[in-house]
Order: sequence, then structure tokens, then C-alpha cells
Amino acid sequence: MSALVLKLIAAFTMLIDHAGLIVFGNALWMRTVGRLAFPLYAFFIAEGFRYTKSRRRYFLTIFLLGVFCQAVAWIVEPGEILNVLLTFSVSIALMALLEKAKEEPLYFAAFMAALAATFFFCRYVDIDYGFFGIILPLFPAFFTDRRWRHGAFSLGLLLLCANSALKGNYLQSVSLLSALLLLFYNGERGRYKMKYFFYVFYPLHLALLWGIAYLM
Repeated sequence: MSALVLKLIAAFTMLIDHAGLIVFGNALWMRTVGRLAFPLYAFFIAEGFRYTKSRRRYFLTIFLLGVFCQAVAWIVEPGEILNVLLTFSVSIALMALLEKAKEEPLYFAAFMAALAATFFFCRYVDIDYGFFGIILPLFPAFFTDRRWRHGAFSLGLLLLCANSALKGNYLQSVSLLSALLLLFYNGERGRYKMKYFFYVFYPLHLALLWGIAYLM
């Protein structure tokens, strides 16, 4: 499967997940299906970081879209946790430091300090998927070989699920199935360029679901 097909699966399962949360009163089966979305997106955040022509623009696009969505979310639902785009923004910043650390040992201390700061930040601030969600895209970033990237990502996903289970969230273990889907990833982008669709889809689908919930 191409990156496009897997991203469409992620978008569809995210839509089901958020519909279950916002419209259907936290419907369990819909939230279960939705557990596939985050790991798929996390993997392709790492892929996007690897192949993007401008990592600064990549970070700013995700971060600014996350800030916009967060501002709207706080209007609709005051006290809403920091959204997943902000989670991935921190991931991208850490991956940039990690890449520097692999090239120049002096950056290793900066990377470790940033990692520690992120850990403590997540202890006091509610951000979607927490510390283990933030570092999940970092696991494949250690490697260039596709098999090693998949193996490292699977390990990171296992840690995320184990941490969730320790907190009583056993539903997150369903997301391990996304590692099986990624076994079919062929490393190709796909026939159609839909990069901007996936950027726009996140705020638009939330706006649609909040609108439906309001009308109900």
C-alpha cells in the first residue's frame, strides 16, 4: 500500500473516532476503530520529516494549524487538552534536534535536555497522547532502512500502549493493529498528491462534527 492509501485509512478512522466522541456520546466501537488513526499519522509525520524539502516550513505548517484548531477548540470546549497537531509539532522539533545530534555530538546534550523538558512538560500539561505519543515518530527517525524503521516504530507503539494500560486505558492496545497495516507499506507516495487535503481535513471534519452535535 502507498502512503496515500494508509493516510486515507488514518483519516477515515479518525473521522469515525471523533464522530463517536463528539456526536454519539463516546460510542465504544467507534472509539475502538479510531485507535488506528494516531499511530498511522505518527508514522507518516516521521516520513514527512524525512522527505520534506523544508523542515522549518513543515514544522510551522503543523504548529500553526494546531494553534488555530486549539483556539477554536477552547471556544467550543473550554479546557480542552492540547490537540494532536501540537503533539506532532513537538515531535518534529525533537526529530530536528535528533538529526543534529546524529551528525554533531555537541547537539546530543541539547537533544537530551529537550527530551527531559518534554517529559516534565507532559506531566503538568494535558497534551494529546502525552510523552509517549510525542516521541513515537522519533523511533523510526533513528533509521533509514524501511524494515528497521518499521521495527523501531512498532517498539515505540508498544511502549505507548503499555503506558496507556498502566493508566487503565486498555483500549489503546487496539492501535497495535496499525503496525500490521504498515507491514504493507511499499514506500511509495501514491498516485495523487493530496498533501493539502490532509492538512485541511483535520479542522474541517472537527467543525462539521461540532456543527452536527450543536444541531442535535
